[in-house]
Order: sequence, then C-alpha cells, then structure tokens
Amino acid sequence: MQQTQFISERIAPEAGAFDPGAMSRGEPALPRTFRWRGQRFEVARVVQSARRMGQDRGDSYVRRHYHDIETTDAVRMSLYFDRNPRDRNARKQWWLYTLTLPDPVIATERLQLRRWTLADRDAFFRMVQDPELMLHLHDFVPMSDAQAQDALEETVRRYSVGYGDWAIVDPQNGDTLGESGLTPMPPDVEMTWMLLPRFQGHGYAFEAAHAVQRYAFETLQLAKLVAHVRPANARSARVAAKLGMRRVRAFTNADGQEMVEYECVNDAR
Repeated sequence: MQQTQFISERIAPEAGAFDPGAMSRGEPALPRTFRWRGQRFEVARVVQSARRMGQDRGDSYVRRHYHDIETTDAVRMSLYFDRNPRDRNARKQWWLYTLTLPDPVIATERLQLRRWTLADRDAFFRMVQDPELMLHLHDFVPMSDAQAQDALEETVRRYSVGYGDWAIVDPQNGDTLGESGLTPMPPDVEMTWMLLPRFQGHGYAFEAAHAVQRYAFETLQLAKLVAHVRPANARSARVAAKLGMRRVRAFTNADGQEMVEYECVNDAR
C-alpha cells in the first residue's frame, strides 16, 4: 500500500459538476470534476463518506463532510467540505485533505513501477523536459509545457488496454527516476525505458526493463516485444543486448528519424 500524503489544499470544483441529489438534501454536493495544482481530476467512484460533528452555542452541527474517492487516473483522495457557523459570510470551499498514489504494478529489489497519474505532473514534466535525457527521444529537444501535458494525459489514457508506461520510483524516498513499460504499437508491443541523467550508471534501467520484460511474458503472456533505439544511443543499445534482444533492422520512423529495432520472443509460449 502506498503511503498517504497529507495535502490540505483547496480544490476548485468545476461549474455544473455538483451532485444534485446531495444539494436537494441540503448537503454540500461532492464535485465530480475539479482542478488542483493546474490539473483536472474526475471522480470515478466514492469509496466511503463520513461526517465530523461540531458544537456551536450548545448546538451540534455537521462540521465537515468527508468523501474518500478514487479518480479516473487511480488516485485515492480524501476531500472535505468545511462548515463554520460563526463565519456565515465566508465563502465555503472544498479541500483536498490526503492523497494516495496507486500501488506498484511491479516491484524489484530496489525499485517500484506504478501508473503515472495526473498528480505526477511535476515529476513527469521534469523527465520529458530534461535536455540531456531528451537527446535521444521525442524530437531531440525537451517537450514544451503543452506537449508534456498532452503526453501525460495520453500516458494515463493508454492504461485502458491493461498495461502502459510506468513511473520508476525509489521506494526509499519516493523519488521518480524515470519510466519503463509497454506501449501498444500494432502489430507489436514496444518495451521502453529511460532514466533521468542523475540516476544513470547504477543499473536501474536494466533492472526496471528486465522486470517489465518478465511481466510482459509471464503475466501478460505476450508473444514478442520490440524496442526502438536511436543509432547514437549506445547506452540503450547495451540495455537491449543485456535483455537478450536481437537487432532486427534499421528503419526510418513516421517522423523521419532513423531508428534501430530490437526484438525478443517469449520462449515459454
């Protein structure tokens, strides 16, 4: 179970996103969509609700309405609405109380691989906007904010197939080291790996990619994996070789970039 983070920050519910049933009962209506730290979140389900009582001039009242929710990107959040009868003119607002990121899909001796979420915006942006890391990726340059946002949202959407590109996390301190995972590239599935420069040279890329490879073959029962590596990316080429992947061909992708394709097959099938 991932560690719960204490947040205690206001959220901004979107207009028209409130539960009309709660409003008809005279209760604060849980917003189904809201913005927090520049990201838009959507409630997938309410896990449980609770109330905390308070006292005002001898009368009991509902001090806070709590809702433990799960968002569409698999983040668990505790939201609450705070009432203060002594300040009736104050604007009533919803708060994000706690946040819990998804449990890891894969765990190795030193690493955890879990879903990216919209709450990972800062870590994801640091990765795809790192100049050294992007020398062999994307268009050879860091992504703009708009490109990074689109990439994060697309990454989250792709989990609908049952797998995707996962954040590589150090469970000791919660640092995000990079990314490794599986991307549908019909008729193939591409295995990917990349690490921020300061984490390179410690075997993390191979450790993460090898775990992804085993998950693809043993759990998902995929027949084959491919990897696309830039010709000048010697570090990734060495990881591919260590994974037992063989060089298949050189080709030019749809963006006009020269690539080398490696592949490995599931011998157990």
